[in-house]
Amino acid sequence: MKRTGLVIVLVALGAVMAVAQEEHRTDGATPPAAQEDHIVDGLTSVAAVAGETKDAGVTNDTAAALQLKEVPVWKKKLYYGYNFDIYYHNDSRPQRKENGWSINVTPEIGWRLKERVYLGLRFGGGYQDTYTTYTYAGINGEDSQDNLRIKQGSWEVAPYVRYRMKTIFNGKVGIWLETHLYTGMEFPRVSEGIVKGTDYNGLRHSIIYGAQVSPVITYQFNRKSTFQMFFSILSLGYSGTTFCYTDPLTDKRYNEYTNDVIIFSGKLRNLIANQFTPGLYGLKFGIQKSF
Repeated sequence: MKRTGLVIVLVALGAVMAVAQEEHRTDGATPPAAQEDHIVDGLTSVAAVAGETKDAGVTNDTAAALQLKEVPVWKKKLYYGYNFDIYYHNDSRPQRKENGWSINVTPEIGWRLKERVYLGLRFGGGYQDTYTTYTYAGINGEDSQDNLRIKQGSWEVAPYVRYRMKTIFNGKVGIWLETHLYTGMEFPRVSEGIVKGTDYNGLRHSIIYGAQVSPVITYQFNRKSTFQMFFSILSLGYSGTTFCYTDPLTDKRYNEYTNDVIIFSGKLRNLIANQFTPGLYGLKFGIQKSF
């Protein structure tokens, strides 16, 4: 009897321990269904991350493309620059010798109409100092001379078109042919001397105008900066001047005109008279910039 009761107690104790172990395994492990849900959630997260990365890549590419498209046309076409002219002037005739120097500063702005064709406008001002000697036949066969020195300020506007004929050195150096028109005004002030028969003190101002064709050489430093050198000594063109006077006695205003063809910076009439001397020696150079 006692033995039977002991067996029952041991069986019951074993059953309790078995149940306790089963409950422990149930609490510590993830059921298959939960494991499946966890796997699905993990895959969903990975897919979401991958999707975000893909979307981010598309967004970046699209933004870059939009950024390129958003560059205004005027920034690709428009340019500006600064030019400097330093010249020595010499004009010799039988009864007049003239020499002097000048300096000009002319900013410019332009538009790249095509790859090889530029349209632009230069504008600015300068200063000139000219010394002239006039020779007259004297009564006793001796020549007499009068000297005149004029200092003047000026301004000028010059639209131009430029055509690129050739590039060399991997496109760094360009050879251009430029045609420009110009007009402006000069405001002289007599520094010393009076010319016989002419009252230069009555000269109010001069109006200048003309056209010129000359070569230009450019060198491109980088994408935005280009150095340019003008060869006015090889230019062909036409120049004219209107002198505006006021008679100091009658206060009457009157004008005088002069014009000539320019060949290699010299005046054609001097060449015909075998007195040709190039009128300008010097440098004209500048920097051209892109936006």
